[in-house]
Amino acid sequence: MHETAMSDGGGSGVRIDVNPDEITSIYKFLEEILTELETNASPNIEKLGNLHYYTEGKAKKAMEVYAEANQKVMDLYDNYTRASTLVIDILNTMIQVDEEIAKKIIAKLGV
Repeated sequence: MHETAMSDGGGSGVRIDVNPDEITSIYKFLEEILTELETNASPNIEKLGNLHYYTEGKAKKAMEVYAEANQKVMDLYDNYTRASTLVIDILNTMIQVDEEIAKKIIAKLGV
């Protein structure tokens, strides 16, 4: 478990515990979801959107909802991309904090 005490920037000195295994697992799962959406869902949604099975009648109007449904799936991709970006930001922040702690320790030790 990675523990970081946040004390600068107006923080209250509250300890934050981060499990590196869990945060990296989250990132890997998000990447797997994004890959699945990119390689399978997106191309098939595009193909589905180009089909015009119903050319006239009530069914044609009913099928128009699929364009909206397809867009919602693509919105899902955008949301997972955003979540992945946030996890990367967390990982980068963890690295920066660890580097700052290491520098402080080195300075205190005089090495």
